[in-house]
Amino acid sequence: MKRHAAGVALLLVAAAGELVGLSRREEPFPPKGRYTNSLHRNFPDLDARLNAVRYGRWRAIEIGWISGIDTRLDERFSSYLRKLVTDPPRYAPEADRVAPRFAREAPPVFRTLRWGQTFEQQVIDILASPDATREVTADRLQRAFELYRREVWAPTEPGDVRSPTELFEAAPVSGRILAAGTRLFALAAEDLAASDFGEQRWKVRRTVQEFDATYAAEAPPVPSAYRNSAPTLGTMYPNIAEALDRIARFRVEVFSAFLGGGDSLEARRARAARLTDVALRWRIPATAIDAR
Repeated sequence: MKRHAAGVALLLVAAAGELVGLSRREEPFPPKGRYTNSLHRNFPDLDARLNAVRYGRWRAIEIGWISGIDTRLDERFSSYLRKLVTDPPRYAPEADRVAPRFAREAPPVFRTLRWGQTFEQQVIDILASPDATREVTADRLQRAFELYRREVWAPTEPGDVRSPTELFEAAPVSGRILAAGTRLFALAAEDLAASDFGEQRWKVRRTVQEFDATYAAEAPPVPSAYRNSAPTLGTMYPNIAEALDRIARFRVEVFSAFLGGGDSLEARRARAARLTDVALRWRIPATAIDAR
C-alpha cells in the first residue's frame, strides 16, 4: 500500500512538473544581461512614453475584442490613449491584467503579441545599454533574435501584405495615435543605434518632445516603420528591423479583425473567426480562439 501511495505521489509530482514546464514555455523569459532595464534607468522619460504606448495597445485590443472597432468607439479609444500620454506610466503593463478577456479567449494571438512586446523591449534595452560597443550590441541583438525566432509564437509573414487603410478609416484618431506609438519605438531605436551614449541623451530628448507635440496630428500610417524611420538600425541590424516591422504588421491585422462594432455573441464570434484567419495566415497556433 505504501509503495502504491508513493508511486501515485511521484506520478502527481511529475505531472505537476510537466504542467509547470508547459506554462513556463508559454511565458516570455528573455535572456538577461547588464543591459536589462537600461532604458528605464537611463532614459526614464522615453521609457514612460513607450509604456503609455504599450498600455494603449493592450487596452485597445481588449476593447476591440469585446466591442469591435467602429467610429462610435473611436472616442473611447482615443480618450484613454490621450490620458496615458498626458500622464505616462513608469512601468510596462502586465498584459494579462490590461487585456484579461483577450488573454483568456484568444491565447495564441495574445501570446504572439506579448512575445513581440518582450522582444521589442529587449532590443531597446540592448541599444540603450551604456556598456555597449558595436560588437557587443551586435552579439546581444543576434542572440535575442535567434531565441525569439525559435519560439512558436514568433509569426511568419504571409506572402501578401494587407493594407491598414480600412482600419484607419474606421478609427482615425485612435489609429493615428497607435501608429505614432509604433513610429516612436522606431525613432527611439534609431536614436540609440545611430549615436554613442554621449549623443543619445539629446537625441532622445528631441524625439520625446516631438512625440508629445504631434502624437495625435493628422498623419498617415507609416508602413514598415522601422525600415523607414530607423534607417541606421535597418542597415546595421536588418534582421532586427524586419522582425520588429513584422510584429507591427501582425498587430495591424489583429486590429483589422475587430472591425465592425457590436458586443453580441454573434458579432464576437465573427471577430473570433476573422482573428483565427489572421493566426493561420501568420502561421501561429490558431486553436482555442473562441468568443464567449
